[in-house]
Amino acid sequence: MPAAIPIIATVAAGAAASYQYYGIAMAITVAAQVATQALTKKPSLGSYRDTSERKQVLRAAASAKTVVYGHTTTAGTLFFSEEESGQQDDGEMLHLAVALAGHSLSSIGTVWLGDEPISSFPEHASFELHTNRQTVDPYMLANCPSWKEDMIGKGITWLRVSLKFSAEKFPSGIPNIKVEKYGRAVYDPRTGLTAYSNNAALVILDYYRNYLKVPDADILWEQFKEAANICDEDVVTGGNTVEKRYTINGEFDLSENKVSILEGMLAACAGDVTYTAGKHGLLVGAYYGPATEVITESQLAGDIEIMPEVSQAERVNTIKGTFVDPQQGYTEADFPSVSVSEWVTEDGVEISQDMKLRFVTSEFQAQRLADVKLKRTRIARTMNVTLNLSGYRYRPGMYVKVNFPSIGIVNVEMRVTDWKFGVQNGVQLTLKQETADVWGDAIGKPIERPPFTQLPPGGVAQPQNLKYTVEEIGQVVQGILSWQNIGQVVYNKVIIRRNGQMVMSVQVPGMFTRLTGLPKNTYTAHVIAVNQMGAESPEAYLEFSIEAPLPPSHVDIEQGFFAVTLIPRLAAITNVSTQFDFWTSGETQLPGTSTETVEGNASREGMGTTWTSSQLQVGHTYYWYIRTINAFGASGFIEVPALCSMDTGSLIDLIDDSVQKSDAFQNIKDGVDTNLEGIMENALANHGTVQRQFEQYGEVKAEVMTVTTTVANLDGAFAELADYVQAQIGPDGELMAAVNQKLNAEVNSDGTAKASYTLNLGIVRNGVKYNTGFGMSIEPDGNSYKSTVVFAADQFGIYSGNNPGDWQAAFFVYNGQVFIRSVLIQEASIDFGKITDSLQSSNFIPGVRGWNLPKNASPEFHGRLYADSGEFAFNGVNNIVVINGNGLTVNLPGGGRVVVGRWS
Repeated sequence: MPAAIPIIATVAAGAAASYQYYGIAMAITVAAQVATQALTKKPSLGSYRDTSERKQVLRAAASAKTVVYGHTTTAGTLFFSEEESGQQDDGEMLHLAVALAGHSLSSIGTVWLGDEPISSFPEHASFELHTNRQTVDPYMLANCPSWKEDMIGKGITWLRVSLKFSAEKFPSGIPNIKVEKYGRAVYDPRTGLTAYSNNAALVILDYYRNYLKVPDADILWEQFKEAANICDEDVVTGGNTVEKRYTINGEFDLSENKVSILEGMLAACAGDVTYTAGKHGLLVGAYYGPATEVITESQLAGDIEIMPEVSQAERVNTIKGTFVDPQQGYTEADFPSVSVSEWVTEDGVEISQDMKLRFVTSEFQAQRLADVKLKRTRIARTMNVTLNLSGYRYRPGMYVKVNFPSIGIVNVEMRVTDWKFGVQNGVQLTLKQETADVWGDAIGKPIERPPFTQLPPGGVAQPQNLKYTVEEIGQVVQGILSWQNIGQVVYNKVIIRRNGQMVMSVQVPGMFTRLTGLPKNTYTAHVIAVNQMGAESPEAYLEFSIEAPLPPSHVDIEQGFFAVTLIPRLAAITNVSTQFDFWTSGETQLPGTSTETVEGNASREGMGTTWTSSQLQVGHTYYWYIRTINAFGASGFIEVPALCSMDTGSLIDLIDDSVQKSDAFQNIKDGVDTNLEGIMENALANHGTVQRQFEQYGEVKAEVMTVTTTVANLDGAFAELADYVQAQIGPDGELMAAVNQKLNAEVNSDGTAKASYTLNLGIVRNGVKYNTGFGMSIEPDGNSYKSTVVFAADQFGIYSGNNPGDWQAAFFVYNGQVFIRSVLIQEASIDFGKITDSLQSSNFIPGVRGWNLPKNASPEFHGRLYADSGEFAFNGVNNIVVINGNGLTVNLPGGGRVVVGRWS
């Protein structure tokens, strides 16, 4: 084990038992090379720490008290650490004190060091649990000189862990300490006993009494007893095991928002808090029917507000979310999403909502809760009524029958979800139609919605002037379906069918809806108006078609830096947004442009109004296949051959700019670094390690230094190895020779990484630096990575051979020019060329075949010459032979000419 973190702490007994915080006064000294080895994290007071954070030991001078309910595995707060005095070696002891909870735990299970139980280290680790101690721990007092008499820990639970140093057992330093915890003992009003339990209702009752400070006189005890009974019901899981219906398992800090904590607990039991006549109660998720009370029209004392269906903005058919999975070490994990396929089909698309269950450790309980949330959200027929004082007897959670025959509502069973009382306003109730099926355990099954009203058909006018128009509103809008309503309408049902099959269904509060995502075809639209009583009108009907766009009429090609940009053009202006779909087969031309041929043999690059393809080879032709895409569909493909070409002069400037921006160039451009003192100070300040060797004789000095730096934190990791070799003469280093070598590797939490190697050699004479260098780097370049190699020297050569006495010069760079002794080039693009001897074909044989263009002799051609037109000039005046579409003309000296062909 590396040298332990020396922490000297004083814990006052009274402060340790304070209400919200562990009071810990700490003076911490951390050696530079040890700081990165302790697996601890700084606290974020006042914020919620998720399960991944709670699995890491927290090191803090003051941190909020932790409250634990149920069964969980987490770390704690390291508030004391002291190592045995003397030199670090095998067998040295380190004693740690870790606060586990700000109250007494019922018990603990396995203690973990890293990912191994502490029992795996019988000779190198031991622990002792302390719960609400009243006197000082004699072990810590005897073995830790800094542990004082007043360091007791009243009212809290803490763990003493002692580790014996072993480089083999603890190669990474102090291991992370996790503990399996069984939380607070809670009071059960059904038995009058206080004992460990993870019953959700009893946990919430304990939170009300001890942390929200609700007096016992202000608690609806019978409601909590009934809720506890429901939570204790046995439920068969999907794995044919039995578990309790609602449990709470987890922990929180007292610095967290109290409302957020209570909301997390209520989510674990599908619960609702109640506040009736000044008393607090709890309704956990259950069916509290059948109804025995009836609300009649004679009790009404005000208007009735009815919401027959959930709004489209709140419509949901899928619930996704997370819970705390014991099988994955009590980390946050996704539970299988709960979805009703019939509702997805009805809506035409999956509409999901997220659910975070921080106190749920059962995958099946999480799914049951998600199913309840989905059904309560979906089946949300709601009524707000004002009753006379007879409504005082109704309470939240009760199921009642609503009997208002004058508006067609006859004995509809509904649940009271809210209750308010006022002497002048009477009793205001919120009622929801939540049937027993909402609370069933059949996950992912649709439920039968009973009729809400018993009104006769008709009475609502049919929507008028139904029409479909194409309109430009964004890039994905196909068109607008609009109509006019007559009379009072709450919403309209809109159904789109293709060949009689429903492909889209929405509820629209207004008189239009935008249609998107429909492929080209013929459709029928059906619109039905619904009034506030749920009565429906006859449907309005319309047939309309969606047509595919035309393909591009032509494509402009713009050249770039080893790239081409394709700009498709349309022959006609469109009234909807249009994009283009770009496919390529590389340098292979496809046999056709049919959709099947292109999609089966080319690769799709992407969609947009233009497309730029990079990393191409100059002089090569690439085949592209492009089609038009808009909200109506897709056109056929057209073929576009794109030749990549660019001027060599500008190309060199662009390449030069790109290379100079690389790490490889930047690392060598300043030459050798001879300030070894500054390098050493900077390395030590950044937790580096320095090895230095030097020899000095008067004004002559030789030195070798190696620097290693390693950094790892939440932002990423960085490693560097650097060697510095240096010799100098003179009191101020008037003559100095130096070699620098540096290796870097870096990764970042944003998903990027880079690496580099640098070698610099230099001479410094009277303040003038002469340098040569070599650098390599690989670094991010857009969505990929770019590698670069750079040499900087007055002269650069490559020799062939393996015999030091017989090397053959092959390639040189000198004075900004490249010299090659002999070269074979398969393909070349040359802006300007000079031939110093001759240019000839590879098959040239004098007088037989091929061609030859010598510098100081007659050219020779064998075979045919082809040209549309041209001129040959001979020595003398007017000696010109012209070949064109008129024939052959030979101009003779003195003005004559011979014409073969048409005279002109």
